[in-house]
Amino acid sequence: MLRTTTGLLSRLSVNESKTTSSALGLEFVRWRRKPRWLPVAKSKLYRVPERKEQNAEERAELMRLHNNYKLQMRSIRQYLREEVLRLNVTTTADHIVLTPEQEEAEFQRCMQENEVWNQAIAAERNARLQKDRERQAGEIRERLEAARLREEERLERAEEIVRREKELAKTYVTRENLDTAIEQALANPVDYNFSLDLKGNIYRGRTTLPGGKGTPATSGAQEGELQQAVEARN
Repeated sequence: MLRTTTGLLSRLSVNESKTTSSALGLEFVRWRRKPRWLPVAKSKLYRVPERKEQNAEERAELMRLHNNYKLQMRSIRQYLREEVLRLNVTTTADHIVLTPEQEEAEFQRCMQENEVWNQAIAAERNARLQKDRERQAGEIRERLEAARLREEERLERAEEIVRREKELAKTYVTRENLDTAIEQALANPVDYNFSLDLKGNIYRGRTTLPGGKGTPATSGAQEGELQQAVEARN
């Protein structure tokens, strides 16, 4: 019988894994040690577990706490029972005492009080909305002012670029002054090559040798004086 039950359960578990729901609606639980339907092991069949003795002081303390808990819970239940009875009696008495005219007057009073609360809340809401609108208007003005300043700066930069390009346009080589520019370049050849020695002397030109043939070596001060003389001649 046990073997048959085990086989049936194994087949059901396989079918359960293949389908989303079992036809029999079974739920398989994995026990921590062994299933509860298996008998007791032979090694533990006739074993009687030893009951540990409890300390007398600990037992007395636990009993005191238990009695206090039961007493407190009994008091709470009694208080709640009396409170419910009192509320029921008061409610019943109020309904019995109040007449339809009194109920209508009480309703009108509640409606008036509710109207007063609504007006107060509406005033607070309007004040809050007004503050929000003012804050948003201030933020919009600040953004517009910042955008205006950025636009002015952009226009100033553009005008500066245009002005600089106009100044540079005077030195551009155009179709009209092309021949003049070629003649000037051929008449005044410029060699941008130079070299330095350890003393800071500058040697202009790619064919100049230090202490040899070519342009003599010049120091920094002499170079400045030579440059001024060249500019004055031009």
